[in-house]
This record gives sequence, C-alpha cells and structure tokens, in this order.
Amino acid sequence: MPNIVVKSGEARIKFRDLLDQVLTGKGDVIIERHGKSVAVLISAAEYEQLRGKLETMRSVRETAAAYKTLKAGQAIINTEEGTATISLDWYNNVIAEREARFAVIKEIQDAQEDRDPEEVERDVAEAIERVRRRNASSSN
Repeated sequence: MPNIVVKSGEARIKFRDLLDQVLTGKGDVIIERHGKSVAVLISAAEYEQLRGKLETMRSVRETAAAYKTLKAGQAIINTEEGTATISLDWYNNVIAEREARFAVIKEIQDAQEDRDPEEVERDVAEAIERVRRRNASSSN
C-alpha cells in the first residue's frame, strides 16, 4: 500500500481527498511542515490497534526526558549518604509519570488476561529482539 507525502498547506486544501484515500485503504498520508514529517493520517481502526504501543512509546520518551533532567543537575546527589534531593514539583511529576506508566501496564495486562502466558512470553521476546535489531542497525 503506497503512502503519500504532502505539505501541510496541500493537506489542508486536499483534506477530503486524503481522508478518502485513507478510508478506502489506498495508503496512509504523511504530512510535512518545513520539509519534516510532522503527522500521519491513518484509519481509526489502525490507530486503535496501535494506541497501546503509542502510549508505551510516549511513556518511554517521558522517562528519558526525566532522566535527562536528572543528568542536567536538577537534583542534588550525595553519593556518600546515598541520598538525592529534588524539588517537590519534580517529585510530583515523577510520581504522576510512574502512575501513568503503571496504568499502561495494567491496561496491557488486562487486554492479555485470556492469552496463554507462554504465548505472551514469546511475543515479548520477539518484540525485544525486533527493538534490539532496529537499535543495532540504527547505531551502525
């Protein structure tokens, strides 16, 4: 299925035609602004299938941002005492992010409760291997 790439202004003008393309299964639409891909128009059914994965990816990205903030010196770390002092706002953000991640995990678990645990283990192992291969190929 061929995807098409359109500039954001063109997408605005041809929105109905682009929507018809997606709805009829003729391909997804990648929307660019200033030469960079900024959005993708896909069917609602495909979005529903991907939603859990997207939330997981977003949680990982937020965790990486929190780690980067920590590395940037937003915390006072005392290695001798094994303590760290952070602002209350930052602590509240970390707790909120943690709760959001656990909610995603719970949602995934609930969606899998009727599946054979060994099948889930295999799926997880395959997903991990795909990510490792992708990371290895992108670092070369």
